[in-house]
Amino acid sequence: MRTVTGFQNAVNELIPKHPWFNPVASESTLKFIESVFGAGVSPKQAVDSIIDRVVSTGDTAVRDLTLLMDGVEIEQFIVPKTEIMASYASVPTEVVDALNVAADQIRTFHLQQPKGGWIDEERGVGQIINPIENVGIYVPGGRASYPSTVLMMAIPAKVAGVPSISVATPPSNNGKVPPVTLVACDIAGVDIVYRIGGPTAIAAFAFGTETVSKVDKILGPGNLLVQLTKQAVYGVSGIDALQGPTETLIVADRTSNPIFCAADLLAQAEHDPEARVVLVTKDKNILSKIEDEIEIQLKRLPRSSPANISIKENGAFVVLENENEIVDFCNQFAPEHLCLLNSNPDEMIPRLKAAGGIFVGEDSPEVLGDYTAGPSHSMPTSGAARHSSPVSVSDYLKITSLISVPRERLSEIGPAGVEIAEAENLLAHAQALKFRLDPEMRSLDNYQNEE
Repeated sequence: MRTVTGFQNAVNELIPKHPWFNPVASESTLKFIESVFGAGVSPKQAVDSIIDRVVSTGDTAVRDLTLLMDGVEIEQFIVPKTEIMASYASVPTEVVDALNVAADQIRTFHLQQPKGGWIDEERGVGQIINPIENVGIYVPGGRASYPSTVLMMAIPAKVAGVPSISVATPPSNNGKVPPVTLVACDIAGVDIVYRIGGPTAIAAFAFGTETVSKVDKILGPGNLLVQLTKQAVYGVSGIDALQGPTETLIVADRTSNPIFCAADLLAQAEHDPEARVVLVTKDKNILSKIEDEIEIQLKRLPRSSPANISIKENGAFVVLENENEIVDFCNQFAPEHLCLLNSNPDEMIPRLKAAGGIFVGEDSPEVLGDYTAGPSHSMPTSGAARHSSPVSVSDYLKITSLISVPRERLSEIGPAGVEIAEAENLLAHAQALKFRLDPEMRSLDNYQNEE
């Protein structure tokens, strides 16, 4: 891992300015696009092509693109209920039990979130809150299966009362969805599972096909092509967020345990070669111990682990002058995961204003948040924690404003509306209020007589 010293150097080198304005594709992504779509095709052009094909030919495009991009021939997109239930036989009992433990913790956390509307009858205003009618959740595949993502995304939707929850996930080489993913779908209460992956799944969710039902909102993580497709279909469907590579920022000091620091960095680094792992400290003497421990722990991981790449290419130690600089850097970085392994985390927390999740102390590692702590592990990345939040029940709810103003209150607040409308030169707006404010103009006969 490289070392960056000084606040401004750290900001300049480690905080992307406009991550989604012109996102940079990795070399592997560019090679994949070239192998599928030909030389000179940009990620955005590839996405546009996928969307056009799905819109034009529906199921046929989904089949062709699945064969082209995943190398799998699929006839039946929907996983039958019998296959879902049969998947339990292929998953160890200990794993099923663990998924149920995680599901219970996730459900308990989200049940505590407010879901009800309100009305102020005296003022005649309120909010009606209803669940979104149908949502599509994308669960990545490829390097591994992610049953935890199913639980983290689908259980809040179930708690919110969404009537129809669909999951799309890539098929394995045998054309099947991994059994552990299907078990998680059953535990979470998913209604439909599609064996469709990548940007093809997002386009099918957004526009619908003969088999895939169009959804009102699309949620879930995924690679660059998945996120660019979500960006492209926004407005046709809602989306949760644009999610870049996972990231962790650890705050450490001379009291921190180097073993834990290294373990937490590597836990995120193994997600993806593009994962971003950063440790910030004012006590640079601890860095050599952490670096030694990283090398020891890396040897225990497979040589094919993405951690071997991401820790070296995207990992960084940041050395700053004092705690104030550390807090400022954390707030500007706005990390997905902010892990406080320093000696005074409770004093620092009130000053931390931008993070997807804050993990406090040695007994609350980020990995616990990935699985069994309760809050969703789908959190904002690439600085989006400055304006966005982790997935929660609210992501699956829609608010309708209710306006039912009593007549006596209309006379109190209506004249101000007339003044504002006339100031904006919207005379029909003003007239619509005047009709109601003037008792004589309420009568159709009086109004017509004036004419």
